[in-house]
Amino acid sequence: MNANRAAQTGLGTIGTAAVALAAAWLVVQGPSRAAADEPKRVERLEQEGGPPLEGRLLLDPRAGFRFQASSEPATSSRPVEAGRVIDFADREPSASSIPPLFQARIGESARISGMLRRVAENGLQISVPWQAQAIELRRPGVQSLVQRIGEARVLVDSFDKLDGATWAVGGTPEIVADAGPAPADRALRLPPGGASIERRFEEALGAGRIDLTFRDDGKIHPDQQWTLVLTLREPTGPANIRIVLGWSEDSLAVESPAGPALAVQRLARAEGWRRLAVRFDADRTEIAVDGKELAHGKGPPGPLESIRIASSGPPSENAGPGGIIGEIQVARFAQPPSSLEIDPTQDEARLVVGDQLFGAIRQGDSDRVEMTVDDRPVVLDWSDLAGVFLRRTPAEGAPVQGALARVEWRVSAGDPTRDFDFAEGAVSALSDSTLTLATPFAGTLQIPRDRLIRLRVLEPGWRLVIDPASHHLGNEIEPRLDPPLPEGSVLERSFELPNGLDGPKFLALDVILVVGETPGLPFSDFVRRGELKTFVEINGVRFDYLNRFVHTANETPERIRIPIRADLLKPGKNQLRIVQTGLAKLPTEYDDLGILGVAVEVADPNGRPGVEELPKEPVAAPTP
Repeated sequence: MNANRAAQTGLGTIGTAAVALAAAWLVVQGPSRAAADEPKRVERLEQEGGPPLEGRLLLDPRAGFRFQASSEPATSSRPVEAGRVIDFADREPSASSIPPLFQARIGESARISGMLRRVAENGLQISVPWQAQAIELRRPGVQSLVQRIGEARVLVDSFDKLDGATWAVGGTPEIVADAGPAPADRALRLPPGGASIERRFEEALGAGRIDLTFRDDGKIHPDQQWTLVLTLREPTGPANIRIVLGWSEDSLAVESPAGPALAVQRLARAEGWRRLAVRFDADRTEIAVDGKELAHGKGPPGPLESIRIASSGPPSENAGPGGIIGEIQVARFAQPPSSLEIDPTQDEARLVVGDQLFGAIRQGDSDRVEMTVDDRPVVLDWSDLAGVFLRRTPAEGAPVQGALARVEWRVSAGDPTRDFDFAEGAVSALSDSTLTLATPFAGTLQIPRDRLIRLRVLEPGWRLVIDPASHHLGNEIEPRLDPPLPEGSVLERSFELPNGLDGPKFLALDVILVVGETPGLPFSDFVRRGELKTFVEINGVRFDYLNRFVHTANETPERIRIPIRADLLKPGKNQLRIVQTGLAKLPTEYDDLGILGVAVEVADPNGRPGVEELPKEPVAAPTP
């Protein structure tokens, strides 16, 4: 049964002498600003009925989260109760890094962006810019791995080596070790005086983006230049857009000799790593550096045929360090399909053009994915893929215990398509530089404190995710749910519990579009008459129903915690059933709702659960 309400779901071989010389220059130059000079970020604790309290979040291994207010003595701090939010996002970080290409989604448990390293039948591996170790994601568990919506990768190069199959090389560009934006990263150096790399695309790009990280020494070197040149195909011949990155002037520049001219905003050069971003289509070209506009307007309307990065100028002892490039990404834009078929029982490869392939995904990496479709092997390049969506096999996560929280952090600055990543788990350590988070499906994460956006404190204790995937219970097609087609009126899951779990126990569900029992809500009168209820059973005993815990229209995802009687759970295997009832006159007409995640929680015996009490009367007799 569909309620008439708007819902929002959902809740990349060089000479040793040359390497030493270039690396030595980078070491001497050093970072553009010492970390010690960075202003300390202000953290704010949201307070009910009052203004936020400024200060610092602390973690006591025994007492959990505490907050040190700036206005109070350094020796005092206050406990932070479950449900409170700490906001870290008071200062926009540098926009000099390229946003990661891929994003892995694990339901409401985690969303993590990074560079894909490996796809296997038992998991995925991605690397992230903020942690040295790659992240191993469990499969089953991961629900999807996608690129940016409406984009397909054309070129990605972080210059671990200079590939002659990718670039046409002029002069003597060289790979420099330990010279990239992050420690141990490599970079490409274009020596001053004349060197270049050029890429001609097999298929011209009508619309897309180019992202490039480069290092600027901030100094003027007369008669020396280095540029990024975009060549577009016009009926009258090629047309160029030249972006001047250095070195003869103190500001960046954009030139379009064949027209039309772009409106250019003066941006001063500055020492350090910087990010150049170009967005283009037939109607508009936009160029920005570190998130600040450099040029915009209607550029040459033809498709992009090639890009060339080059240094030029006469030989000179004062020619400077050369052009240092950390990474480049090129993607083409494509219109996302308006409708899709969802089959949660199979793996799916979703193409940028909207086609879908169903089968079994076997393996893959950052270049391609291999799958079996109708017993035949298929190899798909990521330049054609929007993403892969994995079958929703029930998957228990690793138990987490302690100071539970939902942590959100910034992927990169200046990227509105992916404003934050998140993960839920247990915070085991919190220092001035790093938050350590144990998660059910992504192992232990070491998240830099200066990337944090917000932290929501959850009830302390023990948590086991039974199923992180989204499900649709009901009997009608509902486009607002994932999947749109109903999976029936019953969801069953088994799970294992260890011995020695002391404390109040709860069934935690992330839900959407559940009909609430509270008077005044749509269809609540049916629920109060015993219709359209969604019951929960453990080990054959029906003990409560979801509707009792929903007090809103539930148009966005909510987490409800249903108390479990102490005698229902046992060490070892347990069985959970979520069962719907229909209308009295139409028994097969159910409430169409979404279950976005299922977990069992055991509260800290010394904590305060802060949830509704058990029902005063039995819900129903045990089911057969």
